Parts: sequence; C-alpha cells; structure tokens
Amino acid sequence: MSVQNQLSEIVRINSVFPNEKAIAIHMDRQLKTYGFKTKLVEMQKGRYNLFAEKGHVGKAILFYGHMDTVPIYGKWSTAPLSVAVKGDKLFGLGVCDMKGGIAAALEAARTLNTDRKIKMLFCADEENISRGAWHAATKNKEWFSDVSLIISGDPAISDRTVGGPNVLNAGRKGRTVISIDLQGLSSHGSNPQRGINAISEMSGIVKNIKMLKLRTHPKLGRDSLFVRAVSGESTSLAVPERAHMELDIQLVPPSTVADCKKRVENMVKEMYRKRILNPRTKISVSVKKRDTPYIEPFAVDLNNRNVKQVLAIMRKQFGKTVINYGDSVADDNVFSNSFNIPVVSLAPSGGNEHTENEWISKRSLEQLTELYKAIIDEIEL
Repeated sequence: MSVQNQLSEIVRINSVFPNEKAIAIHMDRQLKTYGFKTKLVEMQKGRYNLFAEKGHVGKAILFYGHMDTVPIYGKWSTAPLSVAVKGDKLFGLGVCDMKGGIAAALEAARTLNTDRKIKMLFCADEENISRGAWHAATKNKEWFSDVSLIISGDPAISDRTVGGPNVLNAGRKGRTVISIDLQGLSSHGSNPQRGINAISEMSGIVKNIKMLKLRTHPKLGRDSLFVRAVSGESTSLAVPERAHMELDIQLVPPSTVADCKKRVENMVKEMYRKRILNPRTKISVSVKKRDTPYIEPFAVDLNNRNVKQVLAIMRKQFGKTVINYGDSVADDNVFSNSFNIPVVSLAPSGGNEHTENEWISKRSLEQLTELYKAIIDEIEL
C-alpha cells in the first residue's frame, strides 16, 4: 500500500453525491484494519458519515474530508473513475476535490505508531448543501468535545493557489442566496403604460446592483456577488405583474447571512429614494430557503498555539510556507462556526476541480502524507 494506491482505490468508487454509501463502507473497513474504532452514522436515508478514532493520549487531532464528488463534467482524456499517471500529475474524478486529501489521511493512519488520540471524520454531501457536515456538527456535538485542532484535506481555491502541502489555508468566504420578489401592476398589453411591468422594474435592480454595500476583510478580501436567476413572464396579453431575482453572495467577515439580507433591503430602499424603482411597486427580500443553513465565513487566529505549531512543522519540512484564504465555502466553514476549534486545510496541489481532467501533483500528495505524519508525531495539544 502507498498513498497513490490509497488514492486509486477510492477514485475507483463512484461517489458522486448522493451516492456515497459504497465509499463510506470501503473506508470504514479500511480504518478498522488500521486499528481505528469506527462508526457509520446514517445522516439521510442510505447516506452516511464515517467517524473513526484511535489512541488515548492528550487532546485529539481531527482529520476531515468529504467523500462525495461532483458529477463527471466535460470531455476527459482519461477514464475519470481511475487514476491515470502522466509525469507528476495524477488524473481522476475528485483527486483534487478532495480524494487526494483523504488518501493522505488514510495513508498516515495506516502507518500510525503512536498512542496520541487521533480522530477522523468523513462526511457526505459537501458538494451539495453540506448535509453531512451539518448533521455531524448538530447531532454529534459531544464527539468533538476533546478535539483541539481540525485539519481538512480540502484545497482552498484562490487567485494565488489550489492547495499545496506548504500552503496553510486559514479561512474561507461564506455564502448566501438572497431572493428578491417584486410585484408591479398588471394591465392590458395594448396599454402597457397603465401598468407597472415587474420585469422592467427588476431590470433596474439588476442594472444598479453595484449599489449594494460590500464588506472587506484584510485577508479574505471583499464580498462578491452575481445574479444567479431572474424570472418573470406574462401569462396572457397582459403586462407581467411579478418578477423574481436571486443574488448569490460570497461573504467575508464581518458579513453574516442576516447582515447581508439587511444590506439588500437597504439597497432596495435607496433605489426607491433615488426613483430607480417605481414607488407603487412592492418588494420583499428573503434568504432563499434550503434544507441546511447557508454558510458563514471564517478566519483562523494565526496566533492560536496549535496553528502556530502546525506552521512551525511546515517550515521545518518545507522551509517557506504560504498562508492562503479560500474564495469558496466548504465543510470547514461549518465546523469553524459550530465549535471553538481552529480549522485549517492542508491539501495536495492540483487543478481542474469541478471540470474535466481533474488532477493533483503526485509529489505534493506524497509530501502532504509526510506532513500529516509529522504533525501527528510532533504537535503538542
């Protein structure tokens, strides 16, 4: 067994959400052979989170990963459900996001020779709405009570990098979706001036969306947003009286989901004040409903003792280290905002996540495995 073999075994298992059961069973059996006490917890019918632990000395380090992948997108030049090797690149569905990180954790677990308390958690549904992470954080709170550090193997995508064993990700943006519903006034289509066209009014919001006040963070940058949906139609020869719009907003501290909704409401008020919107229209703003909460942003305290130890171990192994902040949400956000535990991600370098020919660097995967082992051996919690 090697870390590349570990990766090949789990890439062969199709775990496109919501089909994570087979990989959960495979990893459960594997961790048992490494001496871990494991438990499969059903978080939705036929879908499982995998909890594992070993050792008894000190506070626990928790290694985290999500088992699901996105569907097969694009036109692959290799078979997506197997690992293809081309020079230093390993190609396969989910190798970067994030089976590479899982393989490194499994290989570190296989060679573990210590009584230090180690925990591992692998969840389902990250690529959808993080059902698994939310279930673990809310239904299994006590399991986290002795955890002092969470290390995720999920790469944090930014303008600077996509993973890398010498890159410590210390925070991620959050995300919410805000719905705007506008009611105009219907009129016969032969006399549109008598009505208020809801679609035309909504286009005024789209055109002036830059009026929304955005927050900034010294490390995570600025809130960002895009219009993800606009809909409305006439069902007869009548001016359309209703229109709907959705804003997808990526948040940085101190932004919160509730604060973001309030800022959109204030933007609408300002548009009324400036006569961008007809005062006779009616507008409601809401957070779009979904089965799990939207995810708040987070930034780790780099002065935290455990984080400083990880950085020291990285410098010892690689020399120069990079502090990165992710532009996209992950399950890391769920755990950081649910517990008073530092969450950092350490992942292999790679690319093409969520598209064809996804890859990671073989050398970085091997280096990450050695880093995980060094952290287990050297950190003092």
